[in-house]
Amino acid sequence: MTKLFSFAAWNVEHFKNDRDRIRENVKFIQTANPDIFAIFEVEGKYVFGDFVQLMPTHHFFITEGQSGMETLIGVNRDFTAFVTQRDELKSDIPTLRPGVLVTIKINDEFYSFLFLHLKSFPEPRSWGLRDDMIGHIISLKKALDRAPGVSDEGANFLCLGDFNTMGMNLTYSDKDMTGQEELDRYVKRLGRQNMKLLSKSANFTWWNGQSSTSPSNLDHVFASKALDFEQLNGAESQVRGWPELATTAEQVDWIGTHSDHAMLYGEVSD
Repeated sequence: MTKLFSFAAWNVEHFKNDRDRIRENVKFIQTANPDIFAIFEVEGKYVFGDFVQLMPTHHFFITEGQSGMETLIGVNRDFTAFVTQRDELKSDIPTLRPGVLVTIKINDEFYSFLFLHLKSFPEPRSWGLRDDMIGHIISLKKALDRAPGVSDEGANFLCLGDFNTMGMNLTYSDKDMTGQEELDRYVKRLGRQNMKLLSKSANFTWWNGQSSTSPSNLDHVFASKALDFEQLNGAESQVRGWPELATTAEQVDWIGTHSDHAMLYGEVSD
């Protein structure tokens, strides 16, 4: 199989104006050199400009909203991309984060990426907002499937980012939902739209480096079942960053200089 393009999604916690941290994170992204990528939780005014300067290989776009946490999109200059901000992913809450839809064309076929950072926290309201956001993803996939020229297999669609699959905690109830149960629910719902959850090279994507906190599986890639992916470390998507390091001390150091989230990376092939 031949690689068509690579992609990545990474939540860089509270990505502000620490210029050294910006440079370190740009270097880390460049080790993978994804063609299309998203950075979540951009808060600093220098982040966009520094990426433009330090990664001249890519065009850059950024969302605009009231959350204070924007999403930065990078697209390799070899590709022409159509980028739109999807405010329906806010679920009518102005301070939540929008999704970003990026569409490229390769070999007369369109490929669409929906980058998203869903609502955090496990209390019922936040879980309900995430569930509603999944509904908007499904609506978008159905619309893309109906576009002119799309095959019976459906649109070439990838949906990736920080899903915050934390489950749901119900007060005074034995009906709590684990993060895995929440993810399983999304697998079923999106599976009805001919989408699959990509396997990952590590079990966990988030940890804050504290012994009192357990690692969590929060970041995911869903994709159209018709798409093929290169195998990376025995999986369809690679978890890059602190989970790759051998010792706890190395992991804690990486988290401190980069982010508590690992980066998801993958390659689509023909």
